[in-house]
Amino acid sequence: MTYFRILVVVSLFSSVPAMGQSRDSILRVYNNETIYRYGSKFIRGNERLSFHDLGSVFTTPGTLALYHKSKRFLAVSRLFNVTSVALIITSIFTKTNVKGSIGFAAVTGALGLTGTYFQTQSSKYIDRATWETNRTILSGMLQQ
Repeated sequence: MTYFRILVVVSLFSSVPAMGQSRDSILRVYNNETIYRYGSKFIRGNERLSFHDLGSVFTTPGTLALYHKSKRFLAVSRLFNVTSVALIITSIFTKTNVKGSIGFAAVTGALGLTGTYFQTQSSKYIDRATWETNRTILSGMLQQ
């Protein structure tokens, strides 16, 4: 008997036309205005955005601050990665004993791991900024 009541209530609510935005307009905004990440590039609608292009997309102070923090972490990450590669090249051309080679390898590994850490932090901040931007776009669309 309770299943019958639930079925009747569900069928009544599904047959009542929903008030508010049409499904097509929400899907259009979702497909054309929200930002998707595709590797190191970002996509909004049909346009491909680089990391640098996102600076003009983030308009709220919160998302802009997250973008700048991500940009700083990315710069530090690149510095550590370039230093790590330079140390590898230096170790190839430097004649050292076994302890010196182990030292070069240890420092190269530490620099590489540090660069990876900062790159991960940069990704977290830029993902948070895109999430907040998408939430703002969709919540504004749903409130109309």
